[in-house]
Amino acid sequence: MSDMTEAVAEVSRRRVLAVDDDPIMLELMGQQFAELGYGVVLAEDGEAATAALDAEDLDLAMVDLSMPKVDGFELLVRIRSHARTANLPVIVATANGDKDSIERAYRLGASSFVTKPINWTQFAHHAQFVIRNGQIERDLRIAQAEAAAAARMKSGLFSVLGHELKTPLTALVGLTDVLAKSLGARLQSLDAENLGHVTDAAQRLNHVVSDILTLSKALAGPSRLECDWFAVDELVEDSLLGFKSKAAALGIALKVTPAPGLGRIWCDSHLLRQALRRLIDNAIKFSQPGDTVEVKASRAGSSHVTISVHDSGPGISVSRLRDCLQPFVQADMSYARPAEGLGLGLPIANAIAESHGGELLVSATPGEGLVAALRLPNQAEAKRA
Repeated sequence: MSDMTEAVAEVSRRRVLAVDDDPIMLELMGQQFAELGYGVVLAEDGEAATAALDAEDLDLAMVDLSMPKVDGFELLVRIRSHARTANLPVIVATANGDKDSIERAYRLGASSFVTKPINWTQFAHHAQFVIRNGQIERDLRIAQAEAAAAARMKSGLFSVLGHELKTPLTALVGLTDVLAKSLGARLQSLDAENLGHVTDAAQRLNHVVSDILTLSKALAGPSRLECDWFAVDELVEDSLLGFKSKAAALGIALKVTPAPGLGRIWCDSHLLRQALRRLIDNAIKFSQPGDTVEVKASRAGSSHVTISVHDSGPGISVSRLRDCLQPFVQADMSYARPAEGLGLGLPIANAIAESHGGELLVSATPGEGLVAALRLPNQAEAKRA
């Protein structure tokens, strides 16, 4: 079938409802739509139009606003209040210069309008445009609904898989460690090495599952947060546990700038520690012996608190940084993931910040290091109110 034949067939399948209490105008509207190749349903008033809307699958409605009993405004309300016709494109017809009626019709859901007397030559193109635009809008709404459903399914899948994997992995890590200690010197060197590989692999997989569970909780939004008041300086100090010795062993200076007077913020302290620890871990990972990693908390005006991590590592390009903010993106020098992880470092921190009504601010220049900052709302006044 040629493109022209397909186009003609597509037009012939379209159905248009024309509604007007003036029989001459109604007949003229029907003729115009028929000449365009559309199937036409005629209705002499709003009641007949309502019946037609219930019985027909339509692509467009042409509605006169001034009709007795059920006028065009009431008909618009009926069209938009039913799921079957809620997205139907509607062109309203009104007297020339009746601005108030046009504005009211748009508020009630009209797609477009024409003024009487109608320029039928221009109207043909206008009607085709409204129909095509209506189809595009319907396709977009369907795509948005499918994307939202996919996002919900992904979040649910992360949560279910994470919990299903977490329990056996915890047992595996614990039992391999117990086995290694109980066998002790009885293990041959090769057996001890292989058992160490098993333990390392289980721990690495356990970290991956923990990342997925953390991301799933953060993406679920504020409803999943377990918030309470928590001191900012304690949050920073708790997040440093284990990193001071790790940085010292690598010859990296871990500097913490005191944050007196910042008080407390309303937050899920466990999740925020998770976010900050990932930023600190990435900063250390991509630093060299002799480099400095600085963790600093400060107040951004009266409405926000900022906790930043600054390293002097290799930095990263703007294009690669955008990729690293997306989950599961890996790059040769990505700040977003551990060396063998899923690319969740920065995405997790970003999701956690957003779930608190904040944001992750990242600035990087190749060769000059990276600054990653959690900018969080100070909700003290809101909570007191």
